[in-house]
Amino acid sequence: MEKTILDYINLIKKRLWLITLFVLISCATTFYVSKNFVVPVYSASGQLLVNNIANVPASNNLNDLNFSLNLIESYKEIIKSPTIMKSVVDAHPEFNLTQEELAPKVGIKSSEKSQVINLTVQDESYTKAAGIVNAVSQEFIRSLPSLMKLNNVTFLTPADPSKQPPPVNSGFMMNIIISFVVSLMAALGIILLMETLNGTLRSEREAEFDLGLPVIASIPAIRKRDMGKADAKARVGEGAYVTAE
Repeated sequence: MEKTILDYINLIKKRLWLITLFVLISCATTFYVSKNFVVPVYSASGQLLVNNIANVPASNNLNDLNFSLNLIESYKEIIKSPTIMKSVVDAHPEFNLTQEELAPKVGIKSSEKSQVINLTVQDESYTKAAGIVNAVSQEFIRSLPSLMKLNNVTFLTPADPSKQPPPVNSGFMMNIIISFVVSLMAALGIILLMETLNGTLRSEREAEFDLGLPVIASIPAIRKRDMGKADAKARVGEGAYVTAE
């Protein structure tokens, strides 16, 4: 028998206490885990600008721009090269990182037809992440003339170590909101699935639909407390009978 929206609403009302309990337990667990086990991670970013190449014979502005854009892919590889990483590690022992640990932390992106290279570093300390961004950018700019015989990169936007941004892995409030939505959907899904798998006939309408026969009588559910009241009434109504000869 196809159920109507009203049937599902009544089912949710009947199981509302179970849904509420499930959501509360999920949110409380998420809050505890977020406060005690999730380590906040911060992200710092900076920008490098690749300038046009000047004083190139037989060139024009469009050729200069295309040449600069082609250089960006090479620059992205050079920034994360062992040469740059080793120089940064040697110059900044306060980062307490090895060359192999530093390279994965540095994320590099560039937009199509853009001369800007974006550097991003994530760490448990925002000050340290900002310091790594600035150190890598400055070391790359300083090493570029000797590596490529070019000096066309400008440190456009350094990372600000004094900022206090929120963690990128979100705060506990966002985790609780996500937990609330997910647990609510899960609770509703489980209840509806159990209702679908349950073949019990719960109403006269369902019995008539499934059996194809009219219902001529129904027996209501008898609770234990009702049976106790019935026994008490029976004892009160009992009379004394005598036998006449």
